[in-house]
Amino acid sequence: MDEQGGGKRMNIKKATFIEEERAEILREFSKSHPNHIYKRLLALKAVDGMRSDEAARISGLCHTSVNQIVNRYKAEGIRAIVGKRHNHGNRYMTLEQEKAFLAGFREQAEAGKIIEVTDIHLAYQKAIGHPATRDTIYYILKKHKWRKAMPRGQHPKKADAEAIEAYKKNHRNDPNPEKEAAEPAGDVPGRGWVWADQ
Repeated sequence: MDEQGGGKRMNIKKATFIEEERAEILREFSKSHPNHIYKRLLALKAVDGMRSDEAARISGLCHTSVNQIVNRYKAEGIRAIVGKRHNHGNRYMTLEQEKAFLAGFREQAEAGKIIEVTDIHLAYQKAIGHPATRDTIYYILKKHKWRKAMPRGQHPKKADAEAIEAYKKNHRNDPNPEKEAAEPAGDVPGRGWVWADQ
């Protein structure tokens, strides 16, 4: 049984590094890195000659994370720890490709046409050759500082100003006199006695 108790054996490992690896870790540790990478490097620095649960307490990570960091470092080197693992900024197109893609829609918008996201979405999927979410389109539009189009100021079939003024003057002369108030419904089938007068 493990000293941690509870009857379950924790996967606690002890790691040792050779002198070149220690120097490489210290060199990267002395550079400026984001906090999550700094924690990884701290875990690597601390785990040398120590158990992974002890290094986890020092670095503020879980011992299984420390084990994964050590394994990744041993298999792939320091770039696996400090390198950029994901590039979500340009998922399907480069920035230049996105600008060229949106240029056609910009011309249409400047000509006065209302551009809908659905049209951009369909054209984008055709351009990249596979499905993409609408969120991708909204992300691209935000990234390229496109603003949301405001609704039109008036309905296209709105009456002209003269007709509106004529209605305002004559609506009191409506041939239908005002109707009398409706009688209360009384007892309506299907309603309980509580609702009879409403």
